[in-house]
Amino acid sequence: MIRAGRFFIVLTLLAGCCLPAAAATVGGSAGKHMFRLGWGDMLFETAAYSPTIPHVFENPAAVPDWYCSKENFSNWYTGHIFAEYQYSLADFFSVGGQIDFEGLGWKSAWFDKYHNIVETAPDVNIFNFIIMPTVRVTYLRKEMVSVYSGIGAGLLLSVAQSVEPAPAAYVNLVGVRIGSGNWSGSLDLGAMASMNGFTKVYLFGSRILSVSLNYSW
Repeated sequence: MIRAGRFFIVLTLLAGCCLPAAAATVGGSAGKHMFRLGWGDMLFETAAYSPTIPHVFENPAAVPDWYCSKENFSNWYTGHIFAEYQYSLADFFSVGGQIDFEGLGWKSAWFDKYHNIVETAPDVNIFNFIIMPTVRVTYLRKEMVSVYSGIGAGLLLSVAQSVEPAPAAYVNLVGVRIGSGNWSGSLDLGAMASMNGFTKVYLFGSRILSVSLNYSW
C-alpha cells in the first residue's frame, strides 16, 4: 500500500508537469468547472498507529515463564485519496466539495519471552470516509501558475469494529497550480483534522502535503 501511494505521487507530479504542455499544444481552454484527483500524506496516522517495538530480551531465561507481550506489526497505510469538484463564481473565488478516503491497519499477536508467537489476535483495519463542502480563494493568477488558499468542513465516518461519525475540517494554507488549458497539476500545503472532543482523535495534522491532477472545462 505504501509503495502504491509513492507511485501515485510520482505519477501525479509527472502528469502535472507534462499534461499542461500537451493541452496547450492542442489548444485546450479552461472553464468554470474543475475536477481534481489527488493523494495526500498520512503523517499523523503513521505516527499514531506505528508498529510496536518488539520485546526482545538478552537473557530470556531470567524472565518469568508466564510473561507475554502483545505487539502490532505489518502496518499498512493507503494515504489520503481524494476527489474534488470546484465551480468558479468569479476569477478569484470558487465553491465545491470533496470526498476523501484513507485506510490503515496492522496485524497483532501475543509473544512469549523468546519472542515466539503464542497466540494471534484479529487483524485491525480502519477506514475513514470524509465528505465536505469547500471554498477557495485565488489571490495570484498568471498564464501558467496560480496560487490559492481554501477551507472545508464536513463529516467523517470511521469504519472499524463499528461506524463512528465525527466532524472534520480541512485548511489549505497555500496551493500552487501549474498548467494552462484543460489539464494542470497542483501541490497543496495544509492540514486536516477530525475529533470528538478530546477523547477520540481520528485526524490531527493529517494530509499536510498533497498533490493532484486537475481537469478544467
